[in-house]
Amino acid sequence: MAGIVIAVVAVLALGICACLGAASVLLERYASEPVAEDPYHDGYDEQDSWTPAAPSQPTPATTPSGGPGRYPVSYEVTGTGRGDIQYYDANGDFIRLESVRLPWREKIRTDDPNRVIVIATGDGDGALSCTARIGDRAPVTQVGEPGREVTCQPS
Repeated sequence: MAGIVIAVVAVLALGICACLGAASVLLERYASEPVAEDPYHDGYDEQDSWTPAAPSQPTPATTPSGGPGRYPVSYEVTGTGRGDIQYYDANGDFIRLESVRLPWREKIRTDDPNRVIVIATGDGDGALSCTARIGDRAPVTQVGEPGREVTCQPS
């Protein structure tokens, strides 16, 4: 009896395999495109035609809100010769200027008084001083030693 059950199961399995094979042959014959698509093909055969934009004048910095800032800020670096200066602009971006003729001054308006700092390093042997001021608050001033960096950051 066990032999008959095994034979019936084997015949059914072979029949199912034969039906699946015949169905795949028939379906493949009527398929107009391959089943698997190229995963790297985006469907466009056009070449990119990128052209760089014409150079334009840089726009002046505005505050993050796009309007006038609530806090007027003034930066000043004094000394002789030239120096490298770093500071936060009205947008809160850290700006680096190299070999700037001294004395140097900048006035901005910002909405973030926590992003007010000026750092200066002299190119020569002379001493530098810096001043940073927010609105009517007392200015922060530092006088450096020759060849040393000065930092002014109001709190």
